[in-house]
Amino acid sequence: MAKRIEIVVVCLFMAIAMQANGQQYLRLKGYYRVYQSTNFMLSYFVDGMMEFYVPLDTTSKKQTFVDRKFLGERRRKAKQANGDETFVRINMPALESVPLIESIKSEEYSTRNNGDVYRWADKCGTISKHKFPNQKIATTGITINMDNLMGQENHEIEMNQLKMYGIIARMTQFDEQETYVEHAGTYALKDLYSAHKHQTFMAHYRGEDTDEQIDVWSDLFITDRAIISESEMKKIKKEKPRTLTFDIPSSVPQLDNNILQAWLQMVEY
Repeated sequence: MAKRIEIVVVCLFMAIAMQANGQQYLRLKGYYRVYQSTNFMLSYFVDGMMEFYVPLDTTSKKQTFVDRKFLGERRRKAKQANGDETFVRINMPALESVPLIESIKSEEYSTRNNGDVYRWADKCGTISKHKFPNQKIATTGITINMDNLMGQENHEIEMNQLKMYGIIARMTQFDEQETYVEHAGTYALKDLYSAHKHQTFMAHYRGEDTDEQIDVWSDLFITDRAIISESEMKKIKKEKPRTLTFDIPSSVPQLDNNILQAWLQMVEY
C-alpha cells in the first residue's frame, strides 16, 4: 500500500512539473524554395529558411496546419515579370498536422500490395520504399506521391478565391509528395524529410481573354529537429530574424541546370 501511495505521489509531481513547463513542441527547421514559370518561362523564385512548431501533446485538439515562421528570404524575378507573385505566395510551404501518408487512412482510400493508392475506384498515388537520400539520418526512406485532383470533374477545380485579386483561374494539376524515415507504425511530422508540391493553373486577369499557364513548384527540406518548451516557442516566434542572409544546406539537392541558368538571369526585387 505504501509503495502504491509513493507511486501516486511521484505521478502527481510529474504531472505538476509537466503543467508548469507547459506544452512541448517539435521544432522543425528547413530550407524552402518556391518558383513559378509563366508559359514555361521561369518568372519568380523565392527561397529561404523557415521553422515549424509541432505540439507534442497528442491529447489536445489538433489544428489543421502547424505554426510556422519565416527566418530569412530572398526573392528574384525575371526582368519582364510584372511583380505579381500571387501564385508563389499561396504556395509557400505549410505543413498539416497529419502527414500525407497518414491522411489516406480512411475508407475512401485503399493501398494495394504494389504500393498503388486508390481513392474509391481511381488510382491517385503511389507509396514506395527506397534508399534514404541522407544516409547519415537513416538507411531506408518511404515516399508517397499523390494526385490531389484525381476524381475531380475534368481533373480541375475553379479557383474562385482568386477573384478577389482580379484573377480568373482554374487548377488543372496538383501533385504532392512527402518523404519520411521509414519505420513500422504510425508516421508523424518528426519523421518528415522533405515535402514537394507542383500545381498548374490556367489563369488570366479580369478583362483579358487569353489564359496563361502558371506552374508553381514548392520544395521543403527539413534540416534540423529539436524539442522546445512552449515558452521557448513563444519567445522564438516574437524574435525578428537577425539576418536575412543564409546558406543553402549541403543536403539540399541542386536545381535542374535549365532552372539554375534561368535563375542566374533573374533580378532581385
